[in-house]
Amino acid sequence: MNPQHTPLTTHGVGTSQDLPLPFDLVLQAGALAVVLSFLAVSTLWRTPRGASTRRLPATWDTALRSHLWRTPLRLIVLALAVYVVGNALLGPHDETNPAAHVLFVWLWVGLVPLSVLLGLVWRALNPLRTLHAGLCRLLRIPTGGLRPAAGDGRTGYWPAAAALLAFVWLELIAPDRTDPRLVGGWLLAYTVVQLGFAVVRGERWFARGDGFEMYSELAGRLSVLGRDDAGRYVLRSPLAGLTTKAPGRGTVAFLAVWWGSTIFDSASGSPLWTGFVQSTPVPELVSTAGLAAVCLLMAGSLRWAARGADVALPLVPIAAGYTLAHYASLLVVEGPRGLELLVRQWAPDGNFPATMDAPDPGAVALFQVACIIMGHLAGVLAAHGRALRAAPGRQLTLVLADELPSVLLMVGYTWAGLFLLFAA
Repeated sequence: MNPQHTPLTTHGVGTSQDLPLPFDLVLQAGALAVVLSFLAVSTLWRTPRGASTRRLPATWDTALRSHLWRTPLRLIVLALAVYVVGNALLGPHDETNPAAHVLFVWLWVGLVPLSVLLGLVWRALNPLRTLHAGLCRLLRIPTGGLRPAAGDGRTGYWPAAAALLAFVWLELIAPDRTDPRLVGGWLLAYTVVQLGFAVVRGERWFARGDGFEMYSELAGRLSVLGRDDAGRYVLRSPLAGLTTKAPGRGTVAFLAVWWGSTIFDSASGSPLWTGFVQSTPVPELVSTAGLAAVCLLMAGSLRWAARGADVALPLVPIAAGYTLAHYASLLVVEGPRGLELLVRQWAPDGNFPATMDAPDPGAVALFQVACIIMGHLAGVLAAHGRALRAAPGRQLTLVLADELPSVLLMVGYTWAGLFLLFAA
């Protein structure tokens, strides 16, 4: 199957011509919004403020934690995952196989809005955790691991960053990446590796080693539904999840891969890059080097902007906003298409509605601009709140001086994000 003829390679339908305003004005407005928001919060928000949370009623908390719905739902997700992998390896070897849609659209793209709405949803439904629990029961080994890792603090979340890098390489660079056999083989290999580490290190490995769970955990920081230190469900103020301590070492590296891969996806679609890669005898190697270079550039710029400060979490809304902007039309068009492909294998011919038409390009373009600008505004608010809490008695001008590099970086990435989406 030639991946160039699959709609999965089309991530957007909006262009600069679809915008209701001149593109150069949109660029200026995006940068100005970031600068003005920084000036506004620095003037109006001068003292540290605690995150506002409110416990849910006991009945609601009990219902959300109940195994009466969690267990069946986890088994359904596990059954779907097993079916998708099995069908990818043994089912139709053409574009009617839904495996690529499930992995690249439902999981990779759909997990962001789902986590923003519901919080740590993938940790509750992760089929790898379900498989691990069943495997430990079958083999009669502890779920805490055969050799629980005392050195998790040293490795931090670098394993999750490496796992995410392996996935984005598959999604963006691998030859015939929508081939169901390749998708199924990659998912099977990923499962074996993750379960192997979890058996040795314990179930807590998934929080540090599973790229998709880390991906969902960071996006879930934007949700108003959270949990307190005692594990009870609470409703929290917007961005409250970004004011706590960052997960640990490797979080910035994970964000660099997440954000950098999406930027590389936009840039690699330009005629200039495509022509250059196709003119080389080793296009996959050149693309791999390009992806690594963009991720390293992102990591370096983030370290420069941080200047020793903890800026990982304020970058989450920017990464999430750019992801939603970049993949907006893919989710709207190819999400239902994946469901159609999945059901058509079992439904009689003609008993399922046709694929949705592409959304209005102008509406998509406006949504993309809104996601990028809102993500950067939320990042400015979160960064300022964390800076004030980190130095409660420090002079405000010194706090603002420390924030300035990150604000300049956000302005640059606002321009870059809008340019790559609409002009590249």
